[in-house]
Amino acid sequence: MNNIRNIFTDIVKNSLKDSSLCTVVSADLPGAEYAELVRLARIHKISALIYDEFRKLSICPPALMQKVETLALTTVNTSFDLLYISKDISDRLANASIPAVLIKGITAASYYPQPLYRKSGDVDILVSESRLDDAVKVCEEIGYSVKEIQRAHHHVVMGKSGSPDIELHTMIAEPFDDKRVNGLLKKQVSGLFEDFEGEKKCFQNKDILGINFTMLSDAYMAYELLLHMLQHYLRSGFGIRLLCDWVVFWNCKECESAASEYLTLVKKCGIKGFSDMITCVCIKYLGLDKHAAELLNIDTKFSDHELELFYDEFMNAGEFGKTSKDRMVSLRGNKLTDYIREFHHQMRLNFPKVSRICLIWPILWIVTFVRFMVNNKKVRNVKLSSVISTAGERGKNNAKLRLFSHNY
Repeated sequence: MNNIRNIFTDIVKNSLKDSSLCTVVSADLPGAEYAELVRLARIHKISALIYDEFRKLSICPPALMQKVETLALTTVNTSFDLLYISKDISDRLANASIPAVLIKGITAASYYPQPLYRKSGDVDILVSESRLDDAVKVCEEIGYSVKEIQRAHHHVVMGKSGSPDIELHTMIAEPFDDKRVNGLLKKQVSGLFEDFEGEKKCFQNKDILGINFTMLSDAYMAYELLLHMLQHYLRSGFGIRLLCDWVVFWNCKECESAASEYLTLVKKCGIKGFSDMITCVCIKYLGLDKHAAELLNIDTKFSDHELELFYDEFMNAGEFGKTSKDRMVSLRGNKLTDYIREFHHQMRLNFPKVSRICLIWPILWIVTFVRFMVNNKKVRNVKLSSVISTAGERGKNNAKLRLFSHNY
C-alpha cells in the first residue's frame, strides 16, 4: 500500500481506539496528499469518525481542514435527525402492535463511544412479512409514501420530502445465489418474530444517547452486520465504514459472550470463511484486538498478500462500491461456472416471480442479457468487457472464502 493509504489507515485505527492509547500519526505532506486523505474520508463517509485524529496532522491546509469539519458536522446533524425519527417510527409501530426492530445504522452506531460520529443515511426497520402492509400504512399516516422505484427484493423504501428514507425490511439481506441459504435466512427471520412475541431472547433494549430502542441481540447483531457486508461485497462492494463497525463491535467486552451463538449462525449459513477474512483484515489493519481470532475461531489461513488484496478491495470501493461504473458484481471465483451462476442469479432477481417456471428460463436469459447491454450503454456508459474483467478480478480471491459451503 502507498504512504497515503498507510497514513489514512493509521488515522482510522486511532479513531477506533481509546484516545489515551493512540499514537500521534506523523505526517508532513504536500497539499495534494492532504487532499487525497480528505477524498478517502469523504468517499468512505467517515469524516466525523476521524475528525479528531485528522486535526492532529501537522500543517494541513486550512481549506481542507474546513472541508473535513463541514462533512463531520453534516454527519452529526444527520445522526441527530435519524435518532429521533427512528424513535418516532419505532414507537408508532409498537403502538400499532406491529412487531418491528431497528437494524443497521442506528443500532451499529450504538457500539461506538460516540454514536453520532457513525454516518447513517436512512432508517432501517425489520418487520414481519405478514405485517408489512400495516407497517407501510403507519408510515403513510405521517406523510411517507412508497417510492416509485424499488431496487431491492427484501425491503420497501418509503420517502418524504425533507426527511431521510425509511426502509421496511422483511429479510436481513437481499437474496443470494444459493437457494438453501435464502430458505435458511427466511426461516431465521420467521423465528426471530416468533421469539419477538415470546421470550425475546434474540432481542435487547439498549439506550442510545438517552433514548431506548429495541434491537437485535449481540449475536444476531453481529450476524446481521456480516450479512450486510457480504450482500454489498457480492455486488459493487463496500468500504472502511462497515469494517469499523466490526472492530468496535468485537472490541466491546460485553459482546464476547455472543461469539458462540454467532458462530453457530454463520456456520449454518456457510459464511464462516467470509467472517474469518473480515476479522483477519480488521486485526491486521484497523486495530481489532488479536483476541478476536481466538474468540471467533479463525480457521482459514490467509497470507499477508491475500489480506492486502482484500483490504485494497475495501479501500477502492468507497462507501458502497460507487467509485467505478464497472464495479457491478464480485463472483465466488473466476471460473466459467461462477460467471454462469451469477448471470442466472441476476435473471432471477430481475424476474422473481416468473423465473420460478424453469421452462421459460431461456427467454428470461435473453431478456436479461439485452436489458443488461442496454443499461450498460445508455445508463452506465461502460463496456461489457470491462464489467466482466472487473468481476473476474474481484472474484479471484473469493474461492478461498468457500461462500455458502456446507463443510463447516
